[in-house]
Amino acid sequence: MAKTNPDTEQESLYSNLDKMSTNELLSNINNEDKKVADIVEKQIPNIEKLVDSIVSKMKLGGRLFYIGAGTSGRIGILDASECPPTFGVPDNWIIGIIAGGDSAIRKAVENAEDDIDQAWRDLSAYDISRFNFFTKKAI
Repeated sequence: MAKTNPDTEQESLYSNLDKMSTNELLSNINNEDKKVADIVEKQIPNIEKLVDSIVSKMKLGGRLFYIGAGTSGRIGILDASECPPTFGVPDNWIIGIIAGGDSAIRKAVENAEDDIDQAWRDLSAYDISRFNFFTKKAI
């Protein structure tokens, strides 16, 4: 039986970047960026429900957890760390957790996203309640 990689480990559509001209690279980045605004616009009603749900839980003492691996986890930690100075919220309201722990912020920890036992240990460091909201970060 052939081993297949998880979706998160599939080859990039842009694996031949070294063969593209600068113009091709910039055009491809721009084309990908154009897709984002249209997708977000179509999802505004769903995003509104999500935000309202998060806000209602936070008003009851809940917190928002960003949980991710690799680049997604790093972005979650970055966003969580910027919320207190940007929005004036307490440091413990928005929490970023990266698979592989804090050392994975600076150096990749391969396959950490597949370690369910460690994920539960990481979460057990927090007093989780029904008012908390968890979001998985993925890019």
